[in-house]
Amino acid sequence: MRQLELKNILEIDGRKFLVSTISMNVRHSWFEGDDEKKVYETMVFEILDDEVCYDCPRFNERYNTMDEAAAEHSAILKNPKEFFIL
Repeated sequence: MRQLELKNILEIDGRKFLVSTISMNVRHSWFEGDDEKKVYETMVFEILDDEVCYDCPRFNERYNTMDEAAAEHSAILKNPKEFFIL
């Protein structure tokens, strides 16, 4: 399975946000072969005083395919207010 790592900074009304989409292994499975399964996750974090607030995501979603994750990442960049509350 291919790796995915997309990272962008958004500026909205004077506020900054990190939009991050990555691939990751499932590490909490119980079933044979699941340890090789990958999921894709997009998260949005606010940036305050040049520090990313990783402990307080503004948006979080997981996807089964890389294409779904990349499409949602692009959609967030185009219309962020449709995905998270400012």
